[in-house]
Amino acid sequence: MKRLALFSVLVSFLFCYMEWGSDQSSFVYEVAYLVLFKQGDVQNTFTHPLILLPFVGELILLFLVFQKDPSKRWAFIGMALPGVLALFILLVGVLSQNIKIIASTMPFLLSAGWVWWVFRRN
Repeated sequence: MKRLALFSVLVSFLFCYMEWGSDQSSFVYEVAYLVLFKQGDVQNTFTHPLILLPFVGELILLFLVFQKDPSKRWAFIGMALPGVLALFILLVGVLSQNIKIIASTMPFLLSAGWVWWVFRRN
């Protein structure tokens, strides 16, 4: 149950939706693909906190999904790091009154709540 809940956090974060400018939008998984596989200034890209922290959190969650008994402490750290960006995206959605952005962050928040519930119960 723990690993399934952690996997749902991992996947739901990738489907957070962002919009900026007049006609530019993307999901987190699209941005992650561009950051990982584009040729360019990789050092400056990965040192930005809004890219580095969620990426490290996703790696932690991916590691925990494959463990037999995931650690509670690492699970909460792994959720908190991408959670910073997800909450920032939610804040942007609320301030711009964009229902698509707000709705895209809800699966992540519900999954994080599920992980918290599962780890608290055990």
